[in-house]
Amino acid sequence: MTTRMSATLSTDDLPLAELMCARLDGEVYPLGACWCPIDEIDGTAVRAASLAPLLPRHAVIERFSAAWVYTLVPEPTPHEFCVDLGARTHLSPSPRMRLREVVCPESDTVAIGDVRVTTPLRTVIDLARWAPPECSDIVPVLLALLRFGGHTDTDLARRRCEAKSVPHRNLALHRLAAVQALLHSS
Repeated sequence: MTTRMSATLSTDDLPLAELMCARLDGEVYPLGACWCPIDEIDGTAVRAASLAPLLPRHAVIERFSAAWVYTLVPEPTPHEFCVDLGARTHLSPSPRMRLREVVCPESDTVAIGDVRVTTPLRTVIDLARWAPPECSDIVPVLLALLRFGGHTDTDLARRRCEAKSVPHRNLALHRLAAVQALLHSS
């Protein structure tokens, strides 16, 4: 009986020296916090699994890391995760990841394998509100996320950003208006 190698490998599976040698031999490639056999197709499920070693308990992959999992942007550094306000998770500072506490209902997440990722719509809302203002190429990313999630307009995202208590409301509405303009022009 032939056993299939795992889609993602970490130092829990092989020593780092062996993984580095396998990379030099062209047998694996780095992805997220793991290594993947070269015959493993880089897709949503593999990307989500590759971040599992970084995920603190109860954490959800969000913002640019979620867009990366959906294969829409290059891999971000650091990766971005969130936990619900009541999760009581503590994480030591790390240059590989950023963790924030937010209100994130279960309906705003989707399970991909063993990890949770914000839905494309929630990712659009978060990036519209929190992407740095100097991130000028965010509108095409928001558009791609909407289409990935099967949305044909920005109405749902706009309604969730319109409440007066939403931080960075004006920035989000401005970006969503630009996305809507792109949708109408195509």
